[in-house]
Amino acid sequence: MIKLVRHLFFTLILTILACRAFAQPGSISISGKVTALNDGHPIVQASISISRKGVGTATNAAGMFVLIIPANNLGDTLKISCVGFKTKQLPIASLTNKAELNLALENNNTELKEVTIAYYDAVKIIEKAISRIPDNYINHPHILRGFYRMYTYSGQAPLQLSEAVFDVYNFGYADKHADLFKLIKARNEKNERDFNAVELGQKPNSVFEDDIINHINACGFLNNEGLTKHRFEVKGIVDFKGYEAYQIDFKEKTPELEGTFRGSIYIETKTYAFIHFDFGLSPFALGDLSSWNFISRALMKMGDVKIDLEKNHAQVSYQMVGNKWALLSMQSNDVLAIENTSAHTHLPANVKFNYQVTAVDTVEKAPFSSKLGRNENINNYDGSVGEKFWKDYNILLSDYNTEDIFKQIQEINKAIKKAK
Repeated sequence: MIKLVRHLFFTLILTILACRAFAQPGSISISGKVTALNDGHPIVQASISISRKGVGTATNAAGMFVLIIPANNLGDTLKISCVGFKTKQLPIASLTNKAELNLALENNNTELKEVTIAYYDAVKIIEKAISRIPDNYINHPHILRGFYRMYTYSGQAPLQLSEAVFDVYNFGYADKHADLFKLIKARNEKNERDFNAVELGQKPNSVFEDDIINHINACGFLNNEGLTKHRFEVKGIVDFKGYEAYQIDFKEKTPELEGTFRGSIYIETKTYAFIHFDFGLSPFALGDLSSWNFISRALMKMGDVKIDLEKNHAQVSYQMVGNKWALLSMQSNDVLAIENTSAHTHLPANVKFNYQVTAVDTVEKAPFSSKLGRNENINNYDGSVGEKFWKDYNILLSDYNTEDIFKQIQEINKAIKKAK
């Protein structure tokens, strides 16, 4: 029964969003589900994009998605890709408005190619990839339209939920000018009963630093210090979403090193472009607040509490736009242990963050005249709550009913005020 209700909920949401997109002149809206061909299981975080155009979204935990396709892209190709599966492409001209697609991806059984040639030195490959950033990535002013959702919860209790659509003005991946941030819409609700002493959020600066390639010097495993603190090893050559790539695994050189990480880097063999990062803090670094990277940047408020980071995992992906690369997405999954020393309470908190680039405008434009400061809290620009809030924008479908969660937090906060 629960599965049926959940299916009906997502079907209703897909229908509502698809119908609303019809109001946009010339655009069409498609929706659907991506599954594995061999077992029918939904594929999470499959990329649904217009090939090399920078417009796209990703599937949620149920494998479902909605995508608004602009009128000027109706002659292009829809690309469906995910790590571990063969990429599928469809001509957009064959799709109709409100089309509901059932897309099955075939498993990619390509085995890891063993690397036996001594030339494949991991650090040399990384250094070569860094040196080629000006050639491989968009190197002139462009605008990234992004959407993020950050949800913090403890068990079944919602603690905080925030969402935003925004534009990032990138002067070019080799340009030293600081990025600019223009907020389009945002909304935020925080549970003041259970999460009063802590607030998580985003600042323009934290959004900028999610783009590892544009902020190499801030990356704890790719900057000069990071390259000396970690051990890198080429594991082989893999098929990564249709691109042949070196898989380089890395970890800290010695166990008790602050600010160290463990993970994998994927670098395209043809151009030496970084295309994906999958990483998390090393066990020792989990206990060091200064090493907390995403969470330390997201902490807007920390009252009389002690916070420990118990789990940290992040992924950052890049996409081909035209014949250059640009940011595609960033996901983070963290687990916090929050101890209120005065109230003698302990609260475990899961923090899930998803940031998706939904459009890339490569036509050079003047920098934003209206913008947020680098360290302004985006939560301060809170909008209204309601199912129509995102009707005109490509976003990520949630794994849960966001409208119900916003309302649930509001009811908790109303009860607190009433009790006073």
